[in-house]
Amino acid sequence: MRTKKYMIAVLAIGIGSILFSSCTKRDHYQTQPTGYQNVFDEEFNNDALGWSFTNSADSSYADVASGTYEIVNYSKLRSHNETVSTGANFNYDFQVQTSIQTNYEMALIFGASNTDNGYSFFIDNSGYYALYYEGSNTIGFSTIIDWTASSAIKINGFNNLEIDQVGNLWVGYINNTQVFKIKAYGVNGSQCGFMAMPGTTGYADYLTVKW
Repeated sequence: MRTKKYMIAVLAIGIGSILFSSCTKRDHYQTQPTGYQNVFDEEFNNDALGWSFTNSADSSYADVASGTYEIVNYSKLRSHNETVSTGANFNYDFQVQTSIQTNYEMALIFGASNTDNGYSFFIDNSGYYALYYEGSNTIGFSTIIDWTASSAIKINGFNNLEIDQVGNLWVGYINNTQVFKIKAYGVNGSQCGFMAMPGTTGYADYLTVKW
C-alpha cells in the first residue's frame, strides 16, 4: 500500500531527478496551448468508452452520470484503477488534464497499456500529492515523488491536475500552480484514467489529453 501513512520501504527512483519542486503560479493558464495537433476529450456525458464497472468481490464500482465519473473503492487492501485508450502519442510533447475530488487518495493515471500500468499523479484530501510509476506485468511500482504537502490543493473540493511533457521534462500543476518539474520518464502506452486507493470515493469532471 503506497500511502504516506502506511508506506512500505521502496527505493525512490526520482529523488535525484527532481529539478524544481516548489510551487509557482502561472500568470496565464493555457487551456489550448499552441503546438498540439490532436485532442482526446472525455466529458463523461455518457459511457461510450466503458468506464463503468462493478466488482462485488473487491467491493468497488464506478459509474458515469450527469457529466461526472464516480469511482468507489470500499476495499481495505486493494487499490483499483480504470483506464481507456486515448490514441495519444506520448513519445513527444503532451498534456493530460483532469479535475478530481476525493475523500481520501485518488490519482490521474497516464501512459498505461495492456502490459504497463503507467504513471499516477496522486492527491489526497489532507493537502498532499505524489507521483509514482505503477509498474508492469513484471516490474513492481516505484516512487518518483513521495507524498509532499502543497497549499495549492483544495480540501473537500475539486482539484485541477495537469501533467505536461515539454522536451525532456515533466511539469506538474495543481489548480494552476506548478508543484514539480522533473526529468521525463519513458511512456509505454496511450491509456489514461484514474486510480482509487482503498477507502476512497472519488469523482472526475473531465479528462483531456493533447499531443
